[in-house]
Amino acid sequence: MLVPLSTVLLAVATGLTQRAPAPELAHRVSIRIVGPVALVEVEREVLVGSEQVPAHDTVVDFDLPEGAALVDWGARFAGRPIKIAATAETTARADYARLLSSHHLVPAQVPPEDAARVRMHLAPLAAPGRVLVRYRYTAPAACADGRFVLRLPPSLEENPSAAQVTVRFDDFPADVRLAEASVVGVPVRIRPNGRASVVHATGPVRAAWEVSYALRAQTAWPGQLAVARASRRGSGASRAAEVLAVGLCRPQAPATEQPPGEVMLLIDRSRSVGSGGMSSQRALARALLEALPPAQRFNAILFARTLTPVFPIARAATREALDALEAAADPNQLENGTDLVAALRRVADWAKGDGTLLGAGSRLLVIVSDGALPESQTAERLADALASVVAGDRLRVLVLLVRPAADDPVPTDAVERLDKLAGRLGGAVRVLAAEDLRGVARSSLAALAQGGDLFSVRTQGHRELAAGVAPGTGFVSALTLPRGQVSRAQVVGEYRGATVRASASAAGVAIEWLQPLVDTQPPKAWAGSQAEVAIHVEAVVPRTKPLADGVARGQMDPLVLRNALALAFMPRARACYVSRRVANGVDLALRGRLRLELHLERGELEDAIVSRSSLDRPEIERCVRDAAFNLEYPRPMFRDAPTVAAVNLVFRPRSPEESRPDASPFDRQIDLILGPVTFDPQKLIESETRQGGAAEKGQGD
Repeated sequence: MLVPLSTVLLAVATGLTQRAPAPELAHRVSIRIVGPVALVEVEREVLVGSEQVPAHDTVVDFDLPEGAALVDWGARFAGRPIKIAATAETTARADYARLLSSHHLVPAQVPPEDAARVRMHLAPLAAPGRVLVRYRYTAPAACADGRFVLRLPPSLEENPSAAQVTVRFDDFPADVRLAEASVVGVPVRIRPNGRASVVHATGPVRAAWEVSYALRAQTAWPGQLAVARASRRGSGASRAAEVLAVGLCRPQAPATEQPPGEVMLLIDRSRSVGSGGMSSQRALARALLEALPPAQRFNAILFARTLTPVFPIARAATREALDALEAAADPNQLENGTDLVAALRRVADWAKGDGTLLGAGSRLLVIVSDGALPESQTAERLADALASVVAGDRLRVLVLLVRPAADDPVPTDAVERLDKLAGRLGGAVRVLAAEDLRGVARSSLAALAQGGDLFSVRTQGHRELAAGVAPGTGFVSALTLPRGQVSRAQVVGEYRGATVRASASAAGVAIEWLQPLVDTQPPKAWAGSQAEVAIHVEAVVPRTKPLADGVARGQMDPLVLRNALALAFMPRARACYVSRRVANGVDLALRGRLRLELHLERGELEDAIVSRSSLDRPEIERCVRDAAFNLEYPRPMFRDAPTVAAVNLVFRPRSPEESRPDASPFDRQIDLILGPVTFDPQKLIESETRQGGAAEKGQGD
C-alpha cells in the first residue's frame, strides 16, 4: 500500500514539533507503625520556576494528620543537598524576603488554604528545575470503631500526584500481636504469629486515606494497649528521661449487663440552664426513658437550690407518667443555685428507704444538667454524698450534659468532676448537642450495657492519661518520666466501679521521633538555601473570628447589673433590716455596713457570700443572703464567663443630710429606701404621714 508523500511530510513535521511528556513528579510516603504512633517520612518533588523568566516563588500548602508533630526537613536540588534547619519565625521570614528582593523575585500573593497547617515557599535563584523535598513527622493514631487509625489528609495542591505508600508493621514487641490491619482500604494478611509483612500500595490522588490496625486485647482489660518508648540523654540542667507514648483503643463489645431495675433522674432546673436548655433536658429525659423497656420504673427529682420530687414513689414509664414529668420540668419555673450534692444525698436516702429498690438488682442514676457546677462541689463531695449506697449495691451513673446550640461549651473542670463521680460507681459521661437526643439516649444505654466507660486512666506513677474512655473510642498520650529504663508500661483505670490494671511492652524508637510530641514550644519556621534554590517553611496560623462589635467577652454591663439590683434587691434588703428584732436601745440605733459578693454564672446566682459586715447580726446577714437567691439576674453578653458583683449596703435608723459623698456607689440609693424604726409601728406610720404632709405643704408654699 502506497502512502501519499504529503502524509509522510505531515507526520515528520508533527514528530519534530512534539516533545516527550515530562515525567510525573515523584511522591513517596513511608510509614512505620510503632505501638500507638506512626513514624512518617514523605519525599515529594516540587517544580520550581518555568521555562520562561520566573516572576515569583512557588508556594505549596499541605495538611498533617491530627496531632502530628514535625521532626525535621531536608531537600535536594540537582543532586546536591539543601540543609533546612529550624529558626526563628520572624528571622526566617525577613531573610527570605530579602533574598527574593536581591534576585528580583516577588512573593506569591496566595492566601493559605483553610485546611493548611504548613506552607512551603520555594524560590528559584537560577535555572528552573525539580526540588526533592523530604520531611518527617510523628502522628499519634486515633481510635475509631475499636481500631487504631492513622488518617492521611487529602492533598491541597491544584495538580497533585498519587503517593507510592510503604507501610511496616514489624516494630511491635514480641508480646504485642496484630489482630487485623488495612492500608488504603485493602486488608493486610496477618500471619499466625500476629505479624504482617511490609505492605506496598498506591494512595489516591486527592482523597484522604488511612492505615488502620487492631491489636489483640488483654485479659480483664477493656481495650487494646500499645506503648512506644524513647530514652533521652541529658547533662547539666537537662536531665535524662524516658518519653512514653501510651495508646488505648476500646473495641465495641456485646452487651453484658441487663437493663436496670429502676431509674432515678436528677434534672437540673437552675437558671443557668435557661428555658431553651430546660426544654432540651426534658426531651432528653423522655427519650432516655422511651429507649428503656416499656415496664421500666422510674422517679425524678428536679434540683436547683431546692429539691422537688416529681412522684412520691417510683412509677412505670407510661405515657401519662412521661407527660407528668414533662409538665413538672417547666422551663418557666427555674430558680437560682445548683446544689447537686444535696440532690445526691436525697438519692441516697431514697435508695436506703425503699426496700423494693434495693432488691431490684442494678439501679441507674441519670444526671441531666448543663454542667454549670459551683467550684465548691468538688468530686470528693459528690462521691461522699452517695457513699452510703455504694458499698453493697449495684448502682450505675449516667451523666448527660446538654446545652443549646451556639452556647458556650461545658467547662472541662465540671466534666472531670463528674467523670470521677461516675468512675467510682461505674457508668458513663456524655457531653452532647441538642440535635440528636434520641440517638444519644440509645448510644448511652448501649455503652452502659457494654460495661460503661473506662475512667481515670493513669500510669502506675499516677500520671493521668485520660478522664474517661467510652466503648469504641480511645486516645494516645505522650508524657515524660524520670529515667528508669521503662521496658513495660503499667496502666491503671476504674471500670465498673473497680480498679483494673494492664501492662504492655514498650516498642523502642529513637528519641527524635517522640520528642516533638512532648515539646511545649515546637519550632514554627524552617529555612535553607543554596545557589539555585531557597526554601522557607512556616506553620500556618488558623484564622480566628474577631469579637463581635469589639465588646469585651465575659463581662456584664455595670449599669444593667446596678439597675437590676436597685429595682429588685434593695426592697428585700430593706425588709431584712426593718423587720429585725428590736429589744433595746442598741437594737433601735443599729447601724453598720455589709458587703455582699454575688457569684453569677450563665445568669444564675451560684453563691452569695457576706465578705464583710459590721452589723454583728447573723439573722440580718442570713436574710440578706437568702433574699439574693429570689431574684433573676441578667446574663453576660457573648460568653457565660463567671461574674462577681460586689454590693455594698449601709444600714442606719434614719438618713441625716448628706454632708460629704460616700465611696459606695449604692449608699445613697440604699439610704433612700431604709427608713427609721420605732417600737410602735402605728406611731411610725402616723409620724411618717405627718412629716410627708408638712413637706408637701412646705414645697407648695
